[in-house]
Amino acid sequence: MISIKNILVTNRKLPIFIGISQILLVVCFLVTSCCYAFSPTVPDSIKTPGAVLSTNKAVICVSGYTKKVRNVPQSLKKEVYRVYGITHPKPREYEVDHLISLELGGSNSIRNLWPESYITSPLNAHIKDRLENKLHQLICSGQITVEKAQHDIAKDWVAAYQKYIGPLNAPSRMPLNVNPSQVYDVKTDIICGTKQYC
Repeated sequence: MISIKNILVTNRKLPIFIGISQILLVVCFLVTSCCYAFSPTVPDSIKTPGAVLSTNKAVICVSGYTKKVRNVPQSLKKEVYRVYGITHPKPREYEVDHLISLELGGSNSIRNLWPESYITSPLNAHIKDRLENKLHQLICSGQITVEKAQHDIAKDWVAAYQKYIGPLNAPSRMPLNVNPSQVYDVKTDIICGTKQYC
């Protein structure tokens, strides 16, 4: 009968091989965890669960409301990037966005902020803006409640987009001010393709 003790005694190279295999396994896990820990298209629900400033339709439907309440200083934006592990964001690569937008009664709290990509396709900050505008219009016209809009966008903004606007289309819906060479499709590209996310 062969035992582990006999294998270790008769083959001195085996423990080294097992040690190297374990190290490689840990390294692969850490690299994979790092690379896939953050998607620039949807927020981490633990870091950014959403936070509300108002649920009053009469308040948020007043023209100019968002200008009065918008207050995200640069120091808070830097903290949001730090929390998400982004050390050197490039200009026009991200927007520190409100998960529940101000026009839907969202707060400026760090619990409601995340770095949202401008350059991914089809999901990006420009696409989410369309959803925010649509939900605001539906609230102010009395078609949905403020709470329903806040819940839907905080729970899963992509599903809310598909529910209230329709299917997402690929890069043809990108705004003209985005350089097509900067756009990558999160469905086919590995996010680790750039060091920005690792």
